[in-house]
Amino acid sequence: MAKIPDYKKDEETGAVIFQDANAYAQRKKVIVKTNLAKIAKKDEGKRINSMKKEIKDLKKLVYDLIEDKGN
Repeated sequence: MAKIPDYKKDEETGAVIFQDANAYAQRKKVIVKTNLAKIAKKDEGKRINSMKKEIKDLKKLVYDLIEDKGN
């Protein structure tokens, strides 16, 4: 059986009207969790790109050191 929502949407404005005070708090918690998940996913992508750049720089540094040792 489907759960009856504790809020309804105003057709004209699109605003959410809560009929229960706890429903607002629960919805706000869900929104915060969703936002944190989005931020974590975005940061993960940045971290991976940063690591790729660092590896590329280290490879170049090692290659330069090997070349200088031969001279």
